[in-house]
Amino acid sequence: MQTQHIPVLIFAQSGRYLAQSASQAGYTAWVADCFGDSDTLAAAERWQLVPPLAELSHQNIMTTLSELAHGQHCMLVCGSGIEQCYLKLFPLPANIQLVGNTPDTIHRVKTPSIFFHILSQQGFNYPATIFQPPTDELHWLKKKASGLGGSHIEYAAFNSNEINTEYYYQRFISGRSGSCLFLADGYHAQLLTVNQQFPATDSNSGSPFLLARIESAWTLSASQQHYLNNMINQLTAATMLVGLNSLDFMLSDKNELLILEINPRPSASAELLENGPVLFQHHIKACLGQLTKVKQHVAPTKMSLFYHYATSDCIVPEKMKWPTTCNDLPCQGTTIKKYDVICSSRVEAGQHNSAMKLHLNIEQKILQQLLISR
Repeated sequence: MQTQHIPVLIFAQSGRYLAQSASQAGYTAWVADCFGDSDTLAAAERWQLVPPLAELSHQNIMTTLSELAHGQHCMLVCGSGIEQCYLKLFPLPANIQLVGNTPDTIHRVKTPSIFFHILSQQGFNYPATIFQPPTDELHWLKKKASGLGGSHIEYAAFNSNEINTEYYYQRFISGRSGSCLFLADGYHAQLLTVNQQFPATDSNSGSPFLLARIESAWTLSASQQHYLNNMINQLTAATMLVGLNSLDFMLSDKNELLILEINPRPSASAELLENGPVLFQHHIKACLGQLTKVKQHVAPTKMSLFYHYATSDCIVPEKMKWPTTCNDLPCQGTTIKKYDVICSSRVEAGQHNSAMKLHLNIEQKILQQLLISR
C-alpha cells in the first residue's frame, strides 16, 4: 500500500526527527510541536507552536490539528510527549487518521498499576513497585508515569505523607540503564537495537536521572537478547502495540534484566539507526498491520546521541554556527533557560570515550557562541 501521497501530521513535544524522516521518505509533513527549531521548520511544509502537551485540552488539540490539516485527509503520527495528553486525542475529525498506538493501548502501558500487573501475568521481572510513599528506609525512586527524559525521577522521601496519584514508587536498582527499540504490528514485534543510556552525571539541575546520552549498539548476552525478544513479542500481543516503540530496562549489578517502562511511540534511540526515511516507512506500514523485516547490519563503531544542556540562561545569537553533527537547532533570538536542552548532537566513534570527547568538543563550540542572559 503506497501512502506517500497522504500528508503526515506530526504531533509531538519535539517533531524534528519525525518531520525530517517523513519528508525524506517522500511525505508532506505538517508539524505541531513545542519548539519550532530551525531544522524542524526546514522539514515541515506547515508548522504550529503548541504549549507543553500536559497543558492542552481536547479542544486545544483539535483546533491545532484542524488548522494544520485545513480539512485535508492526512495521517496523524504522534511522537515524544504523547503520554501527557493521549486521553484528549479522541474523537478526531473525520479527515485525520491516527497512525500509531491508540489511546487504549497507551493507557495500558502508561498506567503503572495496569502495566506492572501485565508484567506479573507474563512472568517478567521488574523492580519492586508500590503506589504510595515507602515506609521503609531502603532506596526508592519516585516516578511520574507520563514523564520523559528522566527529569521526573527523583529519590523518594522516607515515610512521606505526600500522596499524588500521578506518581508511583520503585525500588532503586544499582546497575546499567538500557533500552531497546522495536517495531510491532499489534501481534508480533521485531527487535531493532539495544542501547545503553547514561544520566547527566555533572547536572546540578536537581534531576539526578536526567538523560544525557544514548549509545548503540549495546551487546548483551545471547540469553538476555532472547529474553528481550520474548518480552517485546508478549507485551505487543498483550497490549496491541504498533509501529516503533521502545522498552526501558535496567541490567542490575547481579546481571538481572528488569523492565522499567514502555514508550509507546518512536523514541530518540531511532536516531541511532542510519536510514531514518526507510525506518519511518516501516513505522507507517507496521501501524497499518504490515510488519516487514528491517535489514540490519552490525556496525564496527558506536552511534552516540548526546543532549547539550544550558549551564545558564542564554540567547541564541544571530549567525550562530552550529556544528554539522547537531540537531534540534533553536532559531536565533530564542531564550534557553538554565538546565534546558540547547540542542542534540549525533556522532559515530569507535570507543565510548572517543564519542564523549567528540560531544564535549561540540559543546565547547556551542557554549562559546551563546549569549549569556543577565
